[in-house]
Amino acid sequence: MKATNHAVEVTKLASAREPGSKTIYGQPTAEEISRLTFAKLRDIRFHAQELRNQFARLLNRGSSLE
Repeated sequence: MKATNHAVEVTKLASAREPGSKTIYGQPTAEEISRLTFAKLRDIRFHAQELRNQFARLLNRGSSLE
């Protein structure tokens, strides 16, 4: 199912290439893949940081420092 989401996002990027022109659905360009990959990695890093913060809060909740 995630592969479908990626395909939809790449298609959206492809259609946003040149506003007002004919949309050709073909292979995404290297730039489009790069943007999509960068955005996904940024989201993954953000989520990983949230999980680390949540884990730290759970550890601190049980400590004698609070």
